[in-house]
Amino acid sequence: MSKRQTPTEATGHRLPMTNAERQRKHREKRKAELHALRAGRSLPLSLPAPVVAPVPALREDAQSLRTQLDAARKRCEAQAAELAALRAEHEPLAARLVALRTVLRGLIGKFSPAARHAARSHLQETGFIEWLDAD
Repeated sequence: MSKRQTPTEATGHRLPMTNAERQRKHREKRKAELHALRAGRSLPLSLPAPVVAPVPALREDAQSLRTQLDAARKRCEAQAAELAALRAEHEPLAARLVALRTVLRGLIGKFSPAARHAARSHLQETGFIEWLDAD
């Protein structure tokens, strides 16, 4: 009796699996894993075992991380102080701009309709109308 040849053996190269074959193979693999777990056998893991570093290397890593953390904290404190100085410098200017916007709205409100339209169109052209109408 002669053995029946598969298309792979006849042509010498592999044919791609169909989706059904791939699913079947996956289900069979999962069933085998389940049976192995129920039988109490250990399964071959696809991930390599973690490499345990010697304790002195961990201490050196911890020390270098502490040093990096301290440096980052110092940079953060310096940046926070710089930001506080910028805010202190910015707050009076922001308050003056709010007062200017209020005054400008009041003045434009007292203009004649034609002058009001001309002022608002000029502010629109220069891009300041959004600033004036903010709030």
